[in-house]
Amino acid sequence: METSRLLVLSKRKLITPFFWVMFFILSFRVLARFPSGIFEALFILVVILVTAVSFRHIFIQWSLGKANYLQLILFPLFLLPFITAWQANREFQQPYLIGLLAQRQHFIIFAGYFLLVSLKNNFISIERLQKYFLRALFIIMGIMLFFSVFIDPLKFNGTDFVEFSLNKGWHYEFPGDVVATVILFSVFKILTENRYRFFIPLLFGVLYFLVYVQDRSQLLMMAVTVGIYFIRNVSLNKKVIYATWGTLLLMAATGITYLVSPDLINHYVTIFGNASTIVTGGHTTEYSTNMRIAESAIAIKGFFEHPFFGNGFVSSQFKGGFSGFFGYFYASDVGILGNLFVYGIIGTLIFYIPFLFAWSWSGRLRNNHDLLLTTCQYGLIFIFLDMITAASNIKYMGLPSVFFAIIYYYRYFGNNKRADASFHPGADQTSLRSNQNKLQKFSIEKGR
Repeated sequence: METSRLLVLSKRKLITPFFWVMFFILSFRVLARFPSGIFEALFILVVILVTAVSFRHIFIQWSLGKANYLQLILFPLFLLPFITAWQANREFQQPYLIGLLAQRQHFIIFAGYFLLVSLKNNFISIERLQKYFLRALFIIMGIMLFFSVFIDPLKFNGTDFVEFSLNKGWHYEFPGDVVATVILFSVFKILTENRYRFFIPLLFGVLYFLVYVQDRSQLLMMAVTVGIYFIRNVSLNKKVIYATWGTLLLMAATGITYLVSPDLINHYVTIFGNASTIVTGGHTTEYSTNMRIAESAIAIKGFFEHPFFGNGFVSSQFKGGFSGFFGYFYASDVGILGNLFVYGIIGTLIFYIPFLFAWSWSGRLRNNHDLLLTTCQYGLIFIFLDMITAASNIKYMGLPSVFFAIIYYYRYFGNNKRADASFHPGADQTSLRSNQNKLQKFSIEKGR
């Protein structure tokens, strides 16, 4: 009896949380480029798992004559790598199978559907999902900080785990969107619940971006995303208070940083100055900016040659990838131009369908202030803005697929769960039945 209780307790407290945290860590490809290859192998296992579960559920639903919006959105996304591999075969003579395998990370799009199936079948509750998801985000940020602070990237020289740039030197290839999510969640916690202890992860996240990522476009898009939330959701009194304190803290932090590390301040003044010079039509000698201009010219030329379905995706294992054909060229570097180059107009629009749906649902969810939902909504806004200058969707599809699935769950199932939870013996039965009827009438999805 005692043994069985211990097994149940260990499953609930250790095994299940470990499974879900590892699921998120692997889905977001945090350590996929680690030289040992074990994390890439585990990632492939996750892709096989979520794809198998998703396809099984979809086929069962279709056999019953049911379908839902998420399935219809995933269908063109699933087909896209097959089209892209075909285009690369035609344009660059890359073997079709190599082109398809090079896009294996794309099929993590089914991670979101796997989550939805788990929530619908009560394998996990939305409350526990939030707990495990946030725990995974903080662990991931800890992993990134550990490597960046304590382990010299030069130890991994010659591997895909690190890369070199003149602006940042040797640095790790980590998905910055994950840390951006931690920053967003921490900001929302502070602004909505006055939970000031979240200044700690907020500070670590901001320092990680400023010291190690040093991506001016991501910093700008992060500021824009927080600004949108601030304008839409914070009362006027709080706007004045937080704006005042925020300005004072920013000035103090800038002054302290200038005293401790003036080179960092000068660095940001230089890189943002170079960017503004380009915007105003001037010229700069900054290497990274000039390389982006050269890459943009390649992307535009390729797009006009194949405007509808793009040029396809070339694996780095085939003749050195795109750089083997164009010199220095990485499609993800040039944002939406890179997407248009690889996928064309049709493929790029397919990537933007989830963002458009999430935006169209925002009105229905306006009065739902659940922080998990809010974080996913504004996380998608950040990724949408970031994709203008950096096509993260080419390398990292796990996070946006999870964001969208959670928003989808709240849109079509969240209200029903809350209605069921509100039922108790002392409740007004007429009112409850009326609310349930309204919810049933409100839903337009047959495959629920």
